[in-house]
Amino acid sequence: MLSFFRQRGISSVLYGIIIIGTIFTFVIGFRPNAGSKTAPLSETCVARVRGRCIDPKDFGAAYRSLMPSRSAETSRRLNLKKVALDGLIERELLDDEAKRLGISASDDELTDQLFAGFIRVSVPAADPPTAQSILSEMYQSYARAGLVSREVAQAHFNDRDTAIPVDFRDPKTKAFSMKVYDRQVRSLSNRSTTEFREGQARELLAAKVRDAIREPIRVSESEAWDVYSRQYSTASVTWIPVKESWAARWAVDGSAADVADWAKSHADVLAKAIDDHGKDDAPKAGHVRHILVSVPAGATDDEKAAALGKLSWAASRIKNGEPFAEVARDMSDDPGSAARGGDVGDKTDGFVGPFKAAADALKPGETTAGAVETQFGYHLITRDDPSKAAEIEAAVKRSLPRALFAQERGTEAAQHVAKSIADAIRSGKAPEDAVHAAIAPYVHTAGKIDALKVLPSAEKSDAGADASAANAPAAKAAPPQMTRFDAASDSSGPTAHTSSAFSRGGDPFPGLSPDGTESVVTFAFAGKAGDVMPAPVRTTDSYVTVVLKDHKEATREDFLKNRDTFAEELERAKRDEALSLYVKRLREQAKDSIKIDSSYTQEARVDGGASNTEEEDEP
Repeated sequence: MLSFFRQRGISSVLYGIIIIGTIFTFVIGFRPNAGSKTAPLSETCVARVRGRCIDPKDFGAAYRSLMPSRSAETSRRLNLKKVALDGLIERELLDDEAKRLGISASDDELTDQLFAGFIRVSVPAADPPTAQSILSEMYQSYARAGLVSREVAQAHFNDRDTAIPVDFRDPKTKAFSMKVYDRQVRSLSNRSTTEFREGQARELLAAKVRDAIREPIRVSESEAWDVYSRQYSTASVTWIPVKESWAARWAVDGSAADVADWAKSHADVLAKAIDDHGKDDAPKAGHVRHILVSVPAGATDDEKAAALGKLSWAASRIKNGEPFAEVARDMSDDPGSAARGGDVGDKTDGFVGPFKAAADALKPGETTAGAVETQFGYHLITRDDPSKAAEIEAAVKRSLPRALFAQERGTEAAQHVAKSIADAIRSGKAPEDAVHAAIAPYVHTAGKIDALKVLPSAEKSDAGADASAANAPAAKAAPPQMTRFDAASDSSGPTAHTSSAFSRGGDPFPGLSPDGTESVVTFAFAGKAGDVMPAPVRTTDSYVTVVLKDHKEATREDFLKNRDTFAEELERAKRDEALSLYVKRLREQAKDSIKIDSSYTQEARVDGGASNTEEEDEP
């Protein structure tokens, strides 16, 4: 083991005696049973594991060893103090497992490890992605500190080997130096070499248990091919969502008698809704409400025309007796205020200029005569009038039954429209044509809707005075061919989308439940291009018609090109998972005997939100 010390000559003998003396000092500090020592209850402990104390010095050594070139910001981001303590707790549990399994670590093994220039620190394995992130940053930290090369750091990360190379050699002789060792140990752990060796003995024992768990796991070529095929076979679909809100707006047809019958059979639901909405809809002194129809930056005339059409339709509903708050809930593109009936409060100082100027000019009960344009889109703005509370309450009670009736029937209507689209595609229609045919029955030709004008800006001039009539911008008329807002022009209506390529473990498109994802993936990898899913699939807010666009299987040829690397990565992942499950079970079994002082794991705060890049103080 120490054959490099055996040299000829008196000077070599004397040198050997000195080194052997340091080794003797080195070895006597190793107490194999140190991990079984039970601390007095009065001893200060960061944590206790089955009655054994993890003292602050142990904790500090682990924390510093995790990342020698860390910053306070890095420590907070990675939650290093908690990681350090969790690693120590895991180490204690694994050392107990070593006794149970008959695994041991000898003095010679430990001496070999340290003389070879390796130290260990436990990184908790229960959460593999987090453990990998910590290990990656840890090895990079040692590389930045000049203790290891980046190539060696990467190799150890790939092997999940926490035996971190640290150079204990004399720079001149390139031989192990007790002086360098002592300096490095105190720098990394702030402990004496005897204390450090004692901790490393427990770390080595825990590492041997980890190896015993991970090492037996192997991946066969057939298993690797199955996983490769699952990951690299891809499919894409055309998906057409029919939103329930769109269907409730356009595809639900109910007579006054139907609504009355529904209200009678849902009296409790209706009463609760009226009570809930009434709190937000009741006019409050000075409060401003708005309906926003968003317009993208650099919008075309057609896009602006469509937005004005939608806002004009909202204004016509209010003109016909629906409460402003209820229309805002249904129509506004500002989700935060829409949920409150469009209410944005009674303070306008934080709003953009055109909105603030228009809102401030309104008297109680007034609504802007047209659309107010801001960088967000077009707004219809009103100011509450508390004197009209009874009138608004009555309007809410009149309008809410139909809205709730449509909302409930919208689910069934959305499913019906989605089926109609699927049937049209099966008959040979292209997806876009199928959508057009399915929604055609719901494009109503109701009476004339007055087009809103875009109001001139009412912002104050730089001098603070009202802009003069001569300098005021001319009124913006709505585009002459304003798009009529209906089932076809409603932007929330059914539209065909093409998914990105996804694997058997991927997500075809947003909003799917786990069961929905499984059904779409199964369909996509079992069918052929052009097939339509037997039934629309449900998402969080829609029924979706799904059409298989293409399906590409991974090839055996490509697999063979990447087999070795892929199998190594797969084996590594399976070993990580096995170790994770093992230590989770250990921690669950020991949870009642683990007591933690959480004050030690609190990360330092940053004053004023600034990142602190200085070295963190010892915990």
